[in-house]
Amino acid sequence: MASADLQLCSRIIRTGDMKSVVEWGITLDDFRGSGEGHALFNTLMGYFSMPDTSGSVLGPNVVFRMFPNFQICDDQSMTTPALCREVRAHRLRIDLSEQLQTATSLIPGDPMVAVNKLQGSLMALQNVGYSRNTDVPFYDSFAKTMRKMEMMKQGYDFSIASWPWYPLQEATGGIQPDDYIVVYGRPKSKKTWVLAFLIAWLYDTGKRLLIYTKEMTADNIFQRIGAILAQVRYHEFRAHPLQLTFEEDYNLRAVERMLYMAQSAQTVICLSAKDASEGGDTVPWLRSKIERYKPHVVAVDGFYLMSDVHKSKKPNEKVANISRALRQTVLDTGVPVIATVQANRDAAKNQDANLDEVAFSDAISQDATLLMRAIAEKNSPTVALVMGQASREFDLAGFRIYGIPAVNFSYHSELTDKDIEKAKEQDKGSEAGNSKATPAVKKKNGEVKPVTEASAYDVAAKNVMNHLGKL
Repeated sequence: MASADLQLCSRIIRTGDMKSVVEWGITLDDFRGSGEGHALFNTLMGYFSMPDTSGSVLGPNVVFRMFPNFQICDDQSMTTPALCREVRAHRLRIDLSEQLQTATSLIPGDPMVAVNKLQGSLMALQNVGYSRNTDVPFYDSFAKTMRKMEMMKQGYDFSIASWPWYPLQEATGGIQPDDYIVVYGRPKSKKTWVLAFLIAWLYDTGKRLLIYTKEMTADNIFQRIGAILAQVRYHEFRAHPLQLTFEEDYNLRAVERMLYMAQSAQTVICLSAKDASEGGDTVPWLRSKIERYKPHVVAVDGFYLMSDVHKSKKPNEKVANISRALRQTVLDTGVPVIATVQANRDAAKNQDANLDEVAFSDAISQDATLLMRAIAEKNSPTVALVMGQASREFDLAGFRIYGIPAVNFSYHSELTDKDIEKAKEQDKGSEAGNSKATPAVKKKNGEVKPVTEASAYDVAAKNVMNHLGKL
């Protein structure tokens, strides 16, 4: 069986990725598993570092001539960081064993000499640990930012996807690779509808999505997303299909045809925790799914329902562990996460979108790059989206969107500080799919006017047919 040393060398040779290994912090000192692994990594690193061949990695053909007995042997189920960790762990085992033997040999003499020797050795090993070389020089970072700025001037978009609402898109520049976005609200605040709308929006823009939900079944969440794509009245679609109009029925069948034609791409997957052992639907489990399906964005409905890999019994500690693990997953994979979580009952009394309103743990506020509170407004088919104080890198108090289930979640209007205060005072939370709500609206010549049912269906049909035309 190939050692971790040889597997890491194999990975470097097979993929040409020496940079990730160097950035992790692996050096020649880590190769204690075999003489062949040590010699091979020394050769690879020397070639990678030489001025004339800087940045180049020896390929399989050259390596086979230099090391005739070497074979490609890395387990492809293991990530490169995981292989680096295994190489470091093997080194630590050998070093620790040697230091213990040295200290033991000194015991017959002065035991304090043995204690001091062992203490120094253990401190040195502790400093090595599983540390990764993530130090970033000022110039390297700023030069990278300047190159990014120049490319943005030329129209290059670094975001993963755009937002469907202009104020948020303008403020953030889109959903970024390092975004950990949390939508929170009291029960019946329409936060799950907001998440479903975002999923439908991202799908409509050609993004691959991974969904985790325990609050609803996969059929439930896909039912909502499909209804949004078809823009049909959700209550009738779910409970009274005979009341659907001809146009609504046509749009639903068009969405079904569109999904059938695109099914081989598996662009939207809803995860089932059934394939995980009891308590196995942890963030590492979710990460394994990310590596398998390679989505552009991950949506998590009610992440506080996930299992904590640390098995903490206290709810606040459990949620803190899950939130921090999700944030680290975003940083490691470059796949943004949009998640929902409940707000405390006291949130209705609070006049600010503060983080202590979030249920269970304020750690979420420390992790999230964008914290957004959803408030279903009284006497209006709208939802106020208030930006929490944790939102970084931009200044946006909030805005209002329509909240008509499946039919309309488009931008409505800006929120003033007075609007936000009023919305929070009246925060009733109403997530019922009410088909009797005010119909969808659109802007024309700067005025907000009602959209008739027929025109809404025409728009939906056109959207669906545009989808079919892309396939």
